[in-house]
Amino acid sequence: MNLQKYQCTQCGSHDFTELGESKIKCNYCSTTYHVSEPESAKPKVIIGKGANVVFGKTSNVTIKGGVEIKEGANVQFLGKLDILEIGDEEKIKNSEFYKMKNS
Repeated sequence: MNLQKYQCTQCGSHDFTELGESKIKCNYCSTTYHVSEPESAKPKVIIGKGANVVFGKTSNVTIKGGVEIKEGANVQFLGKLDILEIGDEEKIKNSEFYKMKNS
């Protein structure tokens, strides 16, 4: 979650701490907010448990917005597949660039 995009409605601060379960807390005045991810951040394709999906050898698939494959689904990608979404949020937060940018 990019906390810099938020502004406290009480004091105007942009400095927040993530509390988990979609909650953030202003580090200046301690106001707590519930935030939800925008629809654009959620996976657009969800393959459910028990599904049997095969993308054939000649398939040319582009999924915009991400894909979520539930445990127990049998999915095979034999052709071309492009998934367009943001990378692993935890890896981004642990990167040297992110740490420098946010210090």
